[in-house]
Amino acid sequence: MSVAVLVRASAAILSRPAASPFAPATSAAQTRTRRTPRTRRNSPTTNAHDYARFSHSEAAHAKRDCAACHVVASFSKPDITDFPDHPSCVECHRQQFFRGARPAICADCHTTVSPRGAARFPFPRADETPEFADQFPHANHVKTTSLLQFKKVIGEKSNIQATCLYCHKVNTAKLTLPASPPSPTTDARASATARPAAQATAGPAYVAPAGTFMTTPTSHATCFQCHWQKGVADHEQEPYATQCASCHRLTSTPRVAAASAPQGNAAARTSVAPPAQPQLNISLSVLTSLPRRNPFPSRYVPKFVHELDAHKKRVNDEGKEVAITCLTCHAAARKVTTLEALRSKESRAGLPTCSSSACHTATTGSAQLTLSVYRELRERSKDPRFDCALCHTPPLSVASDVPCSHYVAVFASATKEKKGTKGIEQLTPPRCADEMKKVTQ
Repeated sequence: MSVAVLVRASAAILSRPAASPFAPATSAAQTRTRRTPRTRRNSPTTNAHDYARFSHSEAAHAKRDCAACHVVASFSKPDITDFPDHPSCVECHRQQFFRGARPAICADCHTTVSPRGAARFPFPRADETPEFADQFPHANHVKTTSLLQFKKVIGEKSNIQATCLYCHKVNTAKLTLPASPPSPTTDARASATARPAAQATAGPAYVAPAGTFMTTPTSHATCFQCHWQKGVADHEQEPYATQCASCHRLTSTPRVAAASAPQGNAAARTSVAPPAQPQLNISLSVLTSLPRRNPFPSRYVPKFVHELDAHKKRVNDEGKEVAITCLTCHAAARKVTTLEALRSKESRAGLPTCSSSACHTATTGSAQLTLSVYRELRERSKDPRFDCALCHTPPLSVASDVPCSHYVAVFASATKEKKGTKGIEQLTPPRCADEMKKVTQ
C-alpha cells in the first residue's frame, strides 16, 4: 500500500469525534440507514361491500342465473321457502365466510352472527325492503286468445269471467281493517309509501263481512298450472318456471357500507345508488316465492262487498238485466301489463262504474237515497264534519275535500236518467267547475 493512501486513512480516523466511554455499544446492524415505515392506505369506505346485507343488484350477483342459488324443488313444491344453502355463497365468498369469530356475512340469513348459528330469519325477510316488483300482465290473461290455454286447465266451457275467478276467488273470511288503512298505492311489503292526502286522522277499526274481498294468488302453484316447462302437456305456456324475469323485475340498487362506519356495522348501514344498474341475466333462473300479502287488501272503498247479489247483475240502457263481470268495474285490466300500473289512480274501479244504473247516485226516493252518494254530498254541505260512511272509513271518510268525481258522477247519472240536476249543481263546489264542464258540454 502506498504511503499516500496510509496518510489519508489515518487523517480520516483522527478527524472523527471521540466516542464517550459511557455510550452504549452500537452494532453494525444499527448503523444501517433506517427506512421510514410505510403508511398503510385504506381503500375508500364508500366502495366497501356491506357483506351483512345481500343485494341482488351487485354486479357479480346480477351476472349469475338465479337457478345457481334458488331452485324449485318440483311441480308440487313450486315455491322457494328458505335461503340458499352455504355452497351457493362459499363459491365466491369463502374469504368472508372464514373471517373472524363473527363473520358479517352470516347476518344475511342467520339470526345469530356465528359460524355455528343455525337459526335463520323467516324467508323472505320482512324487515328488508323488497328488491323485486311483480309485473303480472293482466292484459294478456283476459284476451279471447288466452282462453285456449285456460280451457286446458279449467274446462272447455270457461269464459273470460272464469279466467278472473281462476286466480281471484271470494274471500270468505271476516277481516278487520286497521284504524289507518293502507293506500292502494302501498305495496304490501313496503314500509311506507304515498297515502291519500286526506288520511290524517285514524278512526275506529272496521270489520269487513265475508265476501267483501277477493283473494290474490300467493304461490307459484297457480301460475305453474300453465307456465311450468316446455314439453309438459297442458303446462307448457311461456314464460316457463325458469324464466323469472318475465314476472319479477329488479327495482333496488346495490347496497354498500356507510362512508363513516366500519364494514359490518348494522347501525350505520346505508344504501348508495350507483350511476346505473347492471342488467340481470336471469332468463333461465328460478326466483323466490311471491311476496307475502297484507291480510287486509289495500282499498279506497273497503265497504264494497263483492259477494252481493246486487253486485252481480244490473239493468243496461236497453232495460235488460245483464251480468256484472270483473271487467265491468276493473276495465283497466284489459290494458295494464304490470301490477304497478293496475294500482295507479287511473286504473282504479271508479265511482262511475257504481252509478251505471243509478244504484248509488239516485237524487230522489227515500229508499234509493239510503244507498246514494248524493245523500252524503248533501249532508256534507250542511256539516263539514259529516262522515261519508257509505263507502269509506276514517280518516278518508271525514276528509275535508270530497273528490270532484263524486259530484260529476251524480250529475252524469241524473242527466242519463233524465232527472233534475239543479240540486247537484248547487252542491258542486267552485273547485270542481272544470270537471263538471267536461260532462255538460
